[in-house]
Amino acid sequence: MVNLIQAPVPGQSLTDTPRNSPWERPAEFDTVEDVVKLYIKKLADQEVLDDIAVTFELGADLKTLTETIMLTGSMKGVHTVETGMLAGPVIASFIKMAMQEYGIDTPETAVSFEEAATEKEKARMQRLTEAAVEQALKDGADESDTGVQLLQEIAATEKPEELDAVATPVEPEQEEMPMPAQGSGLMSRGGTA
Repeated sequence: MVNLIQAPVPGQSLTDTPRNSPWERPAEFDTVEDVVKLYIKKLADQEVLDDIAVTFELGADLKTLTETIMLTGSMKGVHTVETGMLAGPVIASFIKMAMQEYGIDTPETAVSFEEAATEKEKARMQRLTEAAVEQALKDGADESDTGVQLLQEIAATEKPEELDAVATPVEPEQEEMPMPAQGSGLMSRGGTA
Protein backbone atom coordinates (compact mmCIF):
# COMPACT_ATOMS: atom_id res chain seq x y z
CA MET A 1 0.00 0.00 0.00
CA VAL A 2 1.33 3.44 -0.92
CA ASN A 3 1.52 6.03 1.83
CA LEU A 4 0.31 9.20 0.10
CA ILE A 5 1.72 11.46 2.80
CA GLN A 6 5.26 10.24 2.10
CA ALA A 7 4.80 10.00 -1.68
CA PRO A 8 6.87 12.36 -3.83
CA VAL A 9 5.28 15.56 -5.05
CA PRO A 10 5.03 15.89 -8.85
CA GLY A 11 8.19 17.58 -10.11
CA GLN A 12 10.12 16.80 -6.93
CA SER A 13 12.88 15.05 -8.87
CA LEU A 14 13.55 18.34 -10.65
CA THR A 15 14.19 20.17 -7.37
CA ASP A 16 15.98 17.42 -5.40
CA THR A 17 19.69 16.88 -5.37
CA PRO A 18 20.74 15.15 -8.59
CA ARG A 19 21.33 11.39 -8.28
CA ASN A 20 19.54 11.36 -4.92
CA SER A 21 17.18 8.54 -5.87
CA PRO A 22 18.41 5.01 -6.63
CA TRP A 23 16.94 5.00 -10.15
CA GLU A 24 18.86 8.19 -11.01
CA ARG A 25 22.23 6.46 -10.48
CA PRO A 26 23.87 3.77 -12.58
CA ALA A 27 22.57 0.29 -11.77
CA GLU A 28 24.61 -2.01 -9.54
CA PHE A 29 24.37 -4.87 -12.06
CA ASP A 30 24.44 -4.16 -15.75
CA THR A 31 24.40 -7.60 -17.38
CA VAL A 32 21.52 -10.05 -17.58
CA GLU A 33 23.79 -12.84 -16.33
CA ASP A 34 24.64 -10.89 -13.16
CA VAL A 35 20.98 -10.08 -12.50
CA VAL A 36 19.93 -13.71 -12.96
CA LYS A 37 22.67 -14.90 -10.58
CA LEU A 38 21.63 -12.30 -8.00
CA TYR A 39 17.95 -13.28 -8.00
CA ILE A 40 18.57 -17.03 -8.10
CA LYS A 41 20.89 -16.70 -5.12
CA LYS A 42 18.19 -14.74 -3.23
CA LEU A 43 15.32 -17.00 -4.28
CA ALA A 44 17.19 -20.24 -3.55
CA ASP A 45 16.94 -19.55 0.20
CA GLN A 46 14.51 -22.03 1.82
CA GLU A 47 12.68 -19.35 3.83
CA VAL A 48 12.12 -17.24 0.73
CA LEU A 49 10.78 -20.25 -1.19
CA ASP A 50 8.43 -21.03 1.72
CA ASP A 51 7.04 -17.49 1.54
CA ILE A 52 6.67 -17.66 -2.24
CA ALA A 53 4.84 -20.98 -1.88
CA VAL A 54 2.36 -19.30 0.45
CA THR A 55 1.71 -16.54 -2.10
CA PHE A 56 0.88 -19.13 -4.77
CA GLU A 57 -1.39 -20.99 -2.36
CA LEU A 58 -3.24 -17.69 -1.80
CA GLY A 59 -3.80 -17.24 -5.56
CA ALA A 60 -0.75 -15.42 -6.95
CA ASP A 61 0.29 -15.93 -10.55
CA LEU A 62 3.79 -16.30 -11.96
CA LYS A 63 3.71 -13.29 -14.30
CA THR A 64 2.63 -10.80 -11.64
CA LEU A 65 5.09 -12.13 -9.05
CA THR A 66 8.04 -12.03 -11.46
CA GLU A 67 7.16 -8.54 -12.73
CA THR A 68 6.88 -7.29 -9.15
CA ILE A 69 10.30 -8.70 -8.26
CA MET A 70 11.87 -7.11 -11.35
CA LEU A 71 10.16 -3.76 -10.80
CA THR A 72 11.27 -3.63 -7.18
CA GLY A 73 14.87 -4.33 -8.20
CA SER A 74 14.88 -1.60 -10.81
CA MET A 75 13.31 0.92 -8.40
CA LYS A 76 16.07 0.17 -5.86
CA GLY A 77 18.73 0.74 -8.53
CA VAL A 78 19.88 -2.90 -8.52
CA HIS A 79 19.43 -3.20 -12.30
CA THR A 80 17.82 -1.34 -15.17
CA VAL A 81 14.25 -1.96 -16.27
CA GLU A 82 15.48 -3.48 -19.52
CA THR A 83 17.88 -5.88 -17.81
CA GLY A 84 15.06 -6.93 -15.49
CA MET A 85 12.78 -7.58 -18.47
CA LEU A 86 15.41 -9.81 -20.05
CA ALA A 87 16.14 -11.67 -16.81
CA GLY A 88 12.44 -12.07 -15.93
CA PRO A 89 11.70 -15.23 -17.94
CA VAL A 90 14.69 -17.04 -16.41
CA ILE A 91 13.60 -16.03 -12.90
CA ALA A 92 10.02 -17.11 -13.66
CA SER A 93 11.29 -20.52 -14.83
CA PHE A 94 13.33 -20.90 -11.64
CA ILE A 95 10.33 -20.04 -9.46
CA LYS A 96 8.10 -22.45 -11.41
CA MET A 97 10.57 -25.31 -11.02
CA ALA A 98 11.05 -24.57 -7.33
CA MET A 99 7.29 -24.57 -6.75
CA GLN A 100 7.00 -27.93 -8.56
CA GLU A 101 9.23 -29.34 -5.82
CA TYR A 102 6.61 -28.12 -3.32
CA GLY A 103 3.85 -29.67 -5.41
CA ILE A 104 2.26 -26.26 -6.00
CA ASP A 105 0.67 -25.29 -9.30
CA THR A 106 1.92 -21.94 -10.61
CA PRO A 107 -0.55 -20.41 -13.08
CA GLU A 108 1.13 -18.22 -15.70
CA THR A 109 -1.42 -15.42 -15.40
CA ALA A 110 -4.45 -14.68 -13.26
CA VAL A 111 -6.72 -14.68 -16.31
CA SER A 112 -7.07 -17.66 -18.62
CA PHE A 113 -7.16 -16.10 -22.08
CA GLU A 114 -8.47 -19.32 -23.63
CA GLU A 115 -11.46 -19.43 -21.27
CA ALA A 116 -12.15 -15.73 -21.78
CA ALA A 117 -12.04 -16.15 -25.57
CA THR A 118 -14.39 -19.15 -25.41
CA GLU A 119 -16.90 -17.25 -23.27
CA LYS A 120 -16.66 -14.24 -25.58
CA GLU A 121 -17.32 -16.42 -28.63
CA LYS A 122 -20.32 -18.05 -26.91
CA ALA A 123 -21.73 -14.63 -26.06
CA ARG A 124 -21.24 -13.45 -29.66
CA MET A 125 -22.94 -16.55 -31.07
CA GLN A 126 -25.85 -16.13 -28.68
CA ARG A 127 -26.33 -12.47 -29.68
CA LEU A 128 -26.24 -13.41 -33.37
CA THR A 129 -28.83 -16.17 -33.01
CA GLU A 130 -31.12 -13.97 -30.91
CA ALA A 131 -30.83 -11.19 -33.48
CA ALA A 132 -31.64 -13.69 -36.26
CA VAL A 133 -34.77 -14.83 -34.37
CA GLU A 134 -35.89 -11.21 -33.90
CA GLN A 135 -35.29 -10.45 -37.59
CA ALA A 136 -37.21 -13.55 -38.69
CA LEU A 137 -40.16 -12.60 -36.48
CA LYS A 138 -40.11 -9.04 -37.86
CA ASP A 139 -40.11 -10.40 -41.40
CA GLY A 140 -43.35 -12.21 -40.67
CA ALA A 141 -42.18 -15.66 -39.63
CA ASP A 142 -44.25 -17.48 -37.04
CA GLU A 143 -43.01 -18.91 -33.71
CA SER A 144 -43.89 -22.36 -35.05
CA ASP A 145 -41.59 -21.91 -38.07
CA THR A 146 -38.94 -24.65 -38.04
CA GLY A 147 -36.08 -22.23 -38.74
CA VAL A 148 -37.14 -19.93 -35.89
CA GLN A 149 -37.44 -22.89 -33.54
CA LEU A 150 -33.99 -24.14 -34.52
CA LEU A 151 -32.45 -20.69 -33.91
CA GLN A 152 -34.21 -20.46 -30.53
CA GLU A 153 -32.82 -23.87 -29.56
CA ILE A 154 -29.31 -22.80 -30.59
CA ALA A 155 -29.65 -19.59 -28.58
CA ALA A 156 -30.84 -21.55 -25.55
CA THR A 157 -27.92 -24.02 -25.71
CA GLU A 158 -25.30 -21.35 -26.33
CA LYS A 159 -26.40 -19.27 -23.36
CA PRO A 160 -23.97 -19.83 -20.46
CA GLU A 161 -25.20 -19.11 -16.96
CA GLU A 162 -22.47 -16.51 -16.35
CA LEU A 163 -23.76 -14.33 -19.19
CA ASP A 164 -26.92 -13.56 -17.23
CA ALA A 165 -24.85 -11.82 -14.55
CA VAL A 166 -22.49 -9.95 -16.87
CA ALA A 167 -24.16 -9.01 -20.13
CA THR A 168 -21.94 -7.84 -22.93
CA PRO A 169 -23.49 -4.77 -24.53
CA VAL A 170 -24.26 -5.02 -28.21
CA GLU A 171 -22.71 -2.22 -30.16
CA PRO A 172 -25.19 -0.45 -32.41
CA GLU A 173 -24.52 -0.66 -36.11
CA GLN A 174 -23.02 2.53 -37.43
CA GLU A 175 -24.18 3.98 -40.69
CA GLU A 176 -21.50 4.42 -43.27
CA MET A 177 -20.81 8.10 -43.85
CA PRO A 178 -20.64 9.12 -47.52
CA MET A 179 -17.23 10.35 -48.60
CA PRO A 180 -17.15 13.93 -49.89
CA ALA A 181 -16.58 14.31 -53.59
CA GLN A 182 -12.97 14.81 -54.53
CA GLY A 183 -12.10 18.46 -54.86
CA SER A 184 -14.85 19.75 -52.57
CA GLY A 185 -12.84 20.06 -49.34
CA LEU A 186 -11.80 23.28 -47.67
CA MET A 187 -8.19 23.14 -48.82
CA SER A 188 -8.75 21.36 -52.14
CA ARG A 189 -7.85 22.81 -55.47
CA GLY A 190 -11.05 23.51 -57.20
CA GLY A 191 -11.70 23.31 -60.90
CA THR A 192 -11.45 27.09 -61.22
CA ALA A 193 -8.05 28.57 -61.84
